[in-house]
Amino acid sequence: MTTTPTVFISYSHDDETHKSWVYTLACRLVDNGVDTVLDQWDLRFGSNLNSFMERGLSSSDRVLIICTDTYNRRSNEGMGGVGYETNILTAELIRSPDTSKFIPCIRGVTGSVKTPRCLEGRTYIDFSVDSDFENSFQQLLHELYGIPARSRPTLGKSPFATPEGEALPSMGGQSSTVFFSYRFAKAFPGARGIQWLRDPVDAVERLKVFFTEPFVFREGDPVWWWRDGDMYINSFAVLSPDTVLIDDQELVIDALAAVNAGSYYQTFIYLKTKASQPSGLNDHSPIPQQIDYQGYAMEEFALFRGRPIRRAEYDDGAAVIDGRVMDLGGEAELRVKYLSPYNLILAPHGSPINNNAFDQLRVQVLNGILKKEATLEELTAAILKLPKQRAV
Repeated sequence: MTTTPTVFISYSHDDETHKSWVYTLACRLVDNGVDTVLDQWDLRFGSNLNSFMERGLSSSDRVLIICTDTYNRRSNEGMGGVGYETNILTAELIRSPDTSKFIPCIRGVTGSVKTPRCLEGRTYIDFSVDSDFENSFQQLLHELYGIPARSRPTLGKSPFATPEGEALPSMGGQSSTVFFSYRFAKAFPGARGIQWLRDPVDAVERLKVFFTEPFVFREGDPVWWWRDGDMYINSFAVLSPDTVLIDDQELVIDALAAVNAGSYYQTFIYLKTKASQPSGLNDHSPIPQQIDYQGYAMEEFALFRGRPIRRAEYDDGAAVIDGRVMDLGGEAELRVKYLSPYNLILAPHGSPINNNAFDQLRVQVLNGILKKEATLEELTAAILKLPKQRAV
């Protein structure tokens, strides 16, 4: 299961153009569920700038280094706040030379050397071309959420390319809510209010219609899933008549509800799943404690050439198979199974559900539905009261 990263942004304040761009980048990260620390909104007047930088660089999960000509020059010369930041950065790199905590983001560097000396040789994300911002931003989200930009099951290609290797299609200015509403109507024609599909096979067939290619575009991923986490959906596949794979989540469908109880931008899909069979790789004794703590139980593992391996082996890039150590070579695919009934919502990125103030209530009601202490009608009523988001 993906977790929400905390990100600190390090940049030079001398160029107002870059400063404004950094602010826009930070806003986009927050819109995509990334907890972002930025001095422009987190540093109070009178606060100690060096202390703020030190806390941000040392306590955040990831640090974005916005590499501009000014930043690179000032960091190499050890000037001002930028020099102070790179002193901390260098110290952490020495302690852990292979860390991927620091992500260089290139923004209009004119020289052949794109990063400060302390980050030389590291791969970077290039934001220099404004017209290609969305592709670069999606790569950054993949990196921050720890989801490799590997082959998509339904395409067999990078999620940033079509099967022919060309650029992803454009949404042509269409918002995520309009796109979702259109696909919703195609998969659930005539649905008004709450329409239940109790037959899992029928539910899977409708999801196949909904996830007809393409549903990933160069501007981004309009369809997201929402639970006690949230994330864009990059791939969909049918594993069996009643089981689907949404990114790395194996979902054994129990029932589906197509909810169209308000305006087009308020439509969503509710999925309830059955408990999956455990992989047999992990200790499942804590299942009751997991259910008590978070409302459901789950396990993570991976598949390597159709064979299950432990999550720790997936993370290490090698596994012991038939007594031999084998390099996974990037072939392993992460899997999440739910070992108890589970539920989640599919909705557009621009849905009113995309509201941090709603997160706690959303989890509370979804858990309540699993315990039969709440209803989908209550969840729908709460969503209909949420404010409309800007078009995304």
